[in-house]
Order: sequence, then structure tokens, then C-alpha cells
Amino acid sequence: MPRHQDPDNMPTIEQRRDPLFPIYLPLQIFDNEEYDCRTPNEWLLLGVEPGSQDRKPIPGKALLPTDDILGHEDPKSHDLIYQWTRVGVLDYDKKTKLYLVHKTDERGMVRDADWMPILNGGMTPQGRASLLPCQYWVPRVHLLFFAEDPHVFAQRVVSANNLRKKTQALLLYNLYVDCMPVDGLQSIDERSLAKMKQLAIVTSNLRKECRVLNCLNALEKEVSLDYERTMNKISFDRVVTSKPQTFSYVTLPEKEEEKVPERGM
Repeated sequence: MPRHQDPDNMPTIEQRRDPLFPIYLPLQIFDNEEYDCRTPNEWLLLGVEPGSQDRKPIPGKALLPTDDILGHEDPKSHDLIYQWTRVGVLDYDKKTKLYLVHKTDERGMVRDADWMPILNGGMTPQGRASLLPCQYWVPRVHLLFFAEDPHVFAQRVVSANNLRKKTQALLLYNLYVDCMPVDGLQSIDERSLAKMKQLAIVTSNLRKECRVLNCLNALEKEVSLDYERTMNKISFDRVVTSKPQTFSYVTLPEKEEEKVPERGM
């Protein structure tokens, strides 16, 4: 779970702690919905018995904080402990793609404050009441239905976590390259840049457009900056590759193999 960063207790590179940098990206944005065997509506229909108009909670487990008060006030607190808890799934929000879950009691029952069964997600003709302390809106990757294969769900969580690690590592890598100074670097050849400009306005109509000519200076600066960044990237990759133990916290992007076309260029 992402936590608040403590600027007074940040790990140093020399400590070689794992992870060196705190997790700040939520896991649900990397969730692959292809792992799901049912749609959200189909999951909710499991709580409807034949001949009944009421929808009961669907049993499952959710990753929830043990302290319900602090869990609602500050879910990123370092004092919170998260664990997989038995819940009843009440409802689903299509806009946020979150499930409403309710912690079960010691008997495994889902009851409201008046000890009455919660039906139809807690919706009444007057609407839904305010959330109880034991109720949470959770993403699908934090919710395991008892009616699904737990091995497939574990693969789903591992896949999302690996993709999050890779994305965060690439974000840090690009940040390192962007922060490298460009003063003193070899600039792009003026003849090459002039040829690019000539090819860009080769159409006669474009040469007459004042707006295009005014944008050329901005485009020229962008091309020069991209060239200098590429030079920094090459130098950075060479240094990291030559000293892998020193820069063990840096993840280089994977090189994509160029596909040779079957015909033509």
C-alpha cells in the first residue's frame, strides 16, 4: 500500500534497502481486467437467489486496514496494518470501478448498525446511508471473491505489481536523464538542422504561412534539446552498465528488437 513519505527518515543509497524508493503509484491502475472471469454485474448477480427480489452480499476477502477509524481518516498512514479480511460485497460503482465491501462479524454475518441484514447494497427508497466504519470502497485487485480461482487472482496481483515496479523504475530513469546538465554538450550539426527545416517547409503553401515560419524557431529548440537529451542518455546508459553494483537501484529500459520487414525498406 502507498504510504506517506517521511522526509526525515528517507533511506540512503548506501543502506541498499529494498525498496530504496517508496511506492507512490496505486496498484489498481496497473490491473489487468482480462484475468476476471465475470463482469461486475455478473458478480453482483451471484447474490440473487431464484425467486427472490433481494440481492445478498457476495462472500469474499479484501485487503483492508485493521483500524477502521484511522483507515478512513488516513489510509496512507504508517501506523496502519493491512490484512486480508472476510467481507461481503455489497455494490459496485461503474464510474470509479470500485466495489463496496462490508467486514463480516465474528459469526461471518453482514449486519448494519441495527443488526439487520444488508440487502441490495444497502440501497433503500431513501437512498444509501453513510458508510459504516467497517465499510470500504476497494478496487478489484484488492478483492478476492470466494467464487473465483485464487491462483488466477494471485497471478493477477503479481502481474499488476510487476508492471507497477517497471513503470516506477522507468519514470525514475527518465527523471535521471532529464536532470542531467546539457551545458557543454555537442549540439546538433547546423547543416543537418537546416536540411530538416528545408524538408519541413518543402511545400510551397507552407512557406507562405506565417504561422509555420513562426513555429520553426520553437521546433528548432525542441529538436536541439531532444538531441542533447539523447546524448546524455547514451552517456548515462554507458556509466550504469559499466558499474552495475554502484547503480543497482537504476533500471535501464529494455531494448526493443528491430523487426526486419519481409519486403521493401
